[in-house]
Amino acid sequence: MIRLTLKSNKKPIYIAPEAITAICDNRDGGAEVYSGVDFSLVTESPEEVARKVLEWRLAMERYRAYVTAAALDENPQSNESWELAANAKAELVRLAGLEEPNHDP
Repeated sequence: MIRLTLKSNKKPIYIAPEAITAICDNRDGGAEVYSGVDFSLVTESPEEVARKVLEWRLAMERYRAYVTAAALDENPQSNESWELAANAKAELVRLAGLEEPNHDP
């Protein structure tokens, strides 16, 4: 999922990049994001939405590749693929806007 911002109430909306069928410029600013027959008006530009979708897809492919490589390794404890998979997962969490808030004082 990627986190976008609804134009109507400035609240977050989470959309599966795989479900997005079109991204259009909205004449009032922001983008229209189509998923199937529905669409959402968001504050992000079409370019920003497209960038987030691309980043998500690349991070998901990296995650899948690292997990597969780690799972196929005969000595998984010495395999750095698990660490790479964890880093890719962290990137997916960041793109979805689900990272833990910083609790530092």
